[in-house]
Amino acid sequence: MNTITPQTVKRENYIDLTGRWEVLIDFNNEVKEISQLNQMTKWQPLNVPGCWEQIESNKLAEGPVWYKKRFLVPHSWNNSPASLSFEGVNYFCEIWVNGKEAGTHEGGWNGFEINVTDYIVPESENEVVLKVYKQGEKYPVRECLAGFFPDVGVVFGGIWKPVALKKTPEIKINDIFIKPRIKEKQIITEYKVETVTAKEHDSIIRLTVFDPNGNIAGNKEETLPFSSTTCTYNTAVPMNGPLALWDMESPELYKLKVEILVDDKTVNITEETFGMREVTILGDQIYLNGKSIYLRGVLHWGWYGDHIAPTPTEEEIRNELQHVKESGFNLVKHCLYIPTKEYLQIADEMGILIWQELPMWLPEVNDEFEKRVFYQYERIISEIRNHPSIIMWTLGCELNHQVNASFLETIFNKAKKLTDNAVIRDNSGSGECYGGLLKEHADFYDYHFYNDIHFYRDLINQFAGSWREKKPWLFGEFCDYDTYRNLDGIREHFNGELPWWLKDDLQENPGSKETRWHWYRQEEKMSNLNLPFTNKDLAENSIRSAFAYRKAVLELVRSYQQITGYVLTSIKGNPIATSSIFDDFGMPNHEPDCFQSFNEETILTLTWDNRRNWVNGGDRLINWDHFNYFSGEEIRPHIFLSHYGDEPIINTCLQWNCVQENGLQIANGSVEIRSFGDGEAKELGVAEFFAPEVTKPMKLIFQAELEWEGKTIKNRWSFWVFPNILQPKDFDRTLIDDPLHLLNGLLKRHPSLSYEHHVKEISDHKSVIVTTMLRPDHYRFMEEGGKVVYIQRGEGEFPINKVPFWRESIQLFYSHPLMNLFPHEQHTGLAFYGIATDTAFDFHGMEGFKPIMGRLDARTFELSHYMAQKEIGKGLLIATTLRFEGGLGAEPDGIDLNPAGSYWLESLILKNLHK
Repeated sequence: MNTITPQTVKRENYIDLTGRWEVLIDFNNEVKEISQLNQMTKWQPLNVPGCWEQIESNKLAEGPVWYKKRFLVPHSWNNSPASLSFEGVNYFCEIWVNGKEAGTHEGGWNGFEINVTDYIVPESENEVVLKVYKQGEKYPVRECLAGFFPDVGVVFGGIWKPVALKKTPEIKINDIFIKPRIKEKQIITEYKVETVTAKEHDSIIRLTVFDPNGNIAGNKEETLPFSSTTCTYNTAVPMNGPLALWDMESPELYKLKVEILVDDKTVNITEETFGMREVTILGDQIYLNGKSIYLRGVLHWGWYGDHIAPTPTEEEIRNELQHVKESGFNLVKHCLYIPTKEYLQIADEMGILIWQELPMWLPEVNDEFEKRVFYQYERIISEIRNHPSIIMWTLGCELNHQVNASFLETIFNKAKKLTDNAVIRDNSGSGECYGGLLKEHADFYDYHFYNDIHFYRDLINQFAGSWREKKPWLFGEFCDYDTYRNLDGIREHFNGELPWWLKDDLQENPGSKETRWHWYRQEEKMSNLNLPFTNKDLAENSIRSAFAYRKAVLELVRSYQQITGYVLTSIKGNPIATSSIFDDFGMPNHEPDCFQSFNEETILTLTWDNRRNWVNGGDRLINWDHFNYFSGEEIRPHIFLSHYGDEPIINTCLQWNCVQENGLQIANGSVEIRSFGDGEAKELGVAEFFAPEVTKPMKLIFQAELEWEGKTIKNRWSFWVFPNILQPKDFDRTLIDDPLHLLNGLLKRHPSLSYEHHVKEISDHKSVIVTTMLRPDHYRFMEEGGKVVYIQRGEGEFPINKVPFWRESIQLFYSHPLMNLFPHEQHTGLAFYGIATDTAFDFHGMEGFKPIMGRLDARTFELSHYMAQKEIGKGLLIATTLRFEGGLGAEPDGIDLNPAGSYWLESLILKNLHK
């Protein structure tokens, strides 16, 4: 009669197979039979976990690559069932043990076990061999859940997670799922029991819960009747004493110990860590343990250039998540890849929330693909669902019409069941925006807006409209801003070389196939431009510009009560983007304290008066510039508080003041706060003061601060005040020739200015013409010594590029008298809000022009001009695409409402009248 051997988790029952393996690169398929491997001489050492691209420069080839490792199995393993346990192999592998085929596996993100009982030989050296393919031609990328890795850098291949040989208990416990029930003070434990032996044995399962201090917090025993098949059970375990809840401030972790006993002997022990926490939705708010939370996330594509596969070390993970917390974020969205269990364990320990997105991106959906998704998603979810840090899931990203309704509904329902009805959305980004299904399976809204500042308000007002069903509204990814990568620092870090992911070599760097960005050609293209800016200049310019952009966008977003979170793109520099919070080495691009001022659970922001005007027989909304003012104009910021702290704010006072840069105070005031509830976002009060009279641009600093219960919430903003430049004495020598009707607002500011829509003849006494359409008589005027300021809107005299102003770009401020008129501070701040444009002159079509303000594309390193000048005969042409009249999105509706635009255009006129 066979007896069941007691099974514990002692090391004697576990052989670690990580470390050094031997690999054979066989891209030419020279090995036809496994017996040929002994004749092969080009084996190379490789550490596992890892990927073969760490030692192989050809990162395009899909394989096969052969792995082998020899190991000793001790005598004590005689007659014991055994299995090879792989936590992750990408993507398809065949496995042999001692020359005998043991099994195959497909799927790179989930672990698996192979029964090798009949193949291992105790008291002897054994050999395991794998033949591995990654996604490529044999297993197409878009049909095999490669996620976003083919787009970020490279598809990695090989044994990229730990591997071990384990004694297999004759009664196995699989897929333990712990469902916290806080109100009932218990956990519901779901698990599968598989009996390996053919003999009948009733067994006992003992579940013991240990609290965060290691004390027993609950236990339960039940009898399990014998079954020859795998059975699923649910056991409720009551908890003793007060519960220690898992949250961001106190990430308390419990441990569940599950034992199987037969004849009073323990034959299997399994342990799982979990947290007692509950995520719920009420209306448009998300609650953690009954407290409303505002999700402040950063997007993670799993990029670690030194590892290639997403296998950071423990130190790297801890440093990364510490930087995340210090910058005010509380969430990491793992986008289209599955992080290692170590990453999730550390997030559990540190109280970092995780948004887990499963790896379906631009799929080519067919029957085979659907089968892969059904199987692999079930395994992925089952492996990681106990981590309390994972508070929400998305099943794919920006899915289009290729993904049909029944398929999405099926995986949504499966995911709901597998996660105990967690917060889930089928399609991050929405079918509404990406040509997919309008009927969604979703617990929350999720949009991906990538745009310039002045378009956000209209997008949010429409997509977050009050007519929609009430549920949480999130930016699943947004607000990118590419900065300039300083290759001097990169080369210094890599001993004078460029890393593989910045090389212009298709095999070594598959990302160099991409034409939408040219980071792999940055040095070559920048050397050809011969710009008067150093790498350090450009990097600092772009980092400061990114900070100003993100501050403005996040503060706008926080002023919407119905928006309950966002995810910024992205966490770290990588081969396809520099729009990162941290640089290529994982260090913050911005001072964390400064970023926290608008990226914390409680922040102060500003909102503004609305304006209307009677236009052509009816009321219309009028846009105006909130950040820039004329001399003497009234400034009325509405101070707005978004509060998601633990407790309401009561009986305190907000203080505000406005000062000049030299510290001279212009105005100050206070606002009493009686009570402000957790999860509220609303106006506190209005500050009212007047801009000083100035003769040159002046920056004002507006500051607001409140204190309560030892906490200080503060923020600051810059306003620019611009002088009135043109005087009546200048009008006679200036002509506004405006056939496009862009500058009508100048007449409101200067009624006696010479302004025409169709100039028939240019009088001799005019010195400067401002025109919106160049004509032959303008060229004759310049030949004779006249000066023309030409504002090109769209297609016109010179070729243009249609490009964003803020994102994907670096504004270049040349040392030029006309550029120096404007207070740019060597970066793109909100002084440019009202004049930002979406076109720039093509550098190649501007021969003979001297740049005044330029645009360097931060992705392709192509040069454009926003403003440039050229001598024409005895005169001068100044051409620009800047929008002095505003008009894009929420930009000012006209030059009379655009202080920055009005000032700069009038300065151009005045400067040319006198020089």
